[in-house]
Amino acid sequence: MSSRAEPRGASTLPPVVSIRRLVAAIEDAPRLSLPRRVGRRLRPIGLDVPLGRLYDTAPSRSELARMREYRHAVGLWRHLRAGGYTMIDSRRARALSRLARACEEEGVAGALLDCGCFNGGSTVMMAAGAPSRDVWAFDSFEGLPAPGPNDPERAHDWTGRLVASEEKVREAFRRFAPSTPLHVVKGWFRDSFPVALPQIDTVGLLHVDGDWYESVKLTLETFEPRVQAGGFVVIDDYGAWEGARAATDEYRSAQSITTPLVEIDRTATYWRKPVAA
Repeated sequence: MSSRAEPRGASTLPPVVSIRRLVAAIEDAPRLSLPRRVGRRLRPIGLDVPLGRLYDTAPSRSELARMREYRHAVGLWRHLRAGGYTMIDSRRARALSRLARACEEEGVAGALLDCGCFNGGSTVMMAAGAPSRDVWAFDSFEGLPAPGPNDPERAHDWTGRLVASEEKVREAFRRFAPSTPLHVVKGWFRDSFPVALPQIDTVGLLHVDGDWYESVKLTLETFEPRVQAGGFVVIDDYGAWEGARAATDEYRSAQSITTPLVEIDRTATYWRKPVAA
């Protein structure tokens, strides 16, 4: 989830941002995306947070051609965020809706799966893009599990935090997506996935928000093979938690997945399953 890093304190903004600094940001770390490179360079002068917020709500290139849908998605996200249904930021929430809509418009079959749904906001955003599809919301509703040996030491501070509510998920759908077929599955992934798997034949959009190495690995091993050609796999914590990144990279390598990762924001990324020629 997007807001798991503690926010930095507000800084006094300098009156002028040097163009030279922005150019230097582009040249500083060539392996990072442009937003990350610029953000890294602006951090010492206190501009990374306010400009990051502007970047998060600004339309992406693909959204510029569909401004009506962009405005609707931003409005929906604001309601969900204000109501405590989600912690993810606007750009990531809109991406979930946009990718679900792409499945709908391009005829990619399959359910929408939200593995680590919290209070249902991310699940609603997925449903907004394909409201007639079955949506599956998985969560322990008991907070985060203990991390494992492949996760960083700082992850242990999060054990038991972010306790969500199954009723809150259902409330979100009653308010914002009442016609969507919703399946809420409570429990730790190792227990809940085997129960739900026989009922899920195909997947169009898989949202992996398990934070830790074992959770992400299990989610990919269980459901990624059922993602249809043209479908999407979104890794929420790829840029936030080392374990999530390692599990993703290892799975993709083991399955010989070479489809490029597409960055959504500073932590989330996705790839699209190729369509056979």
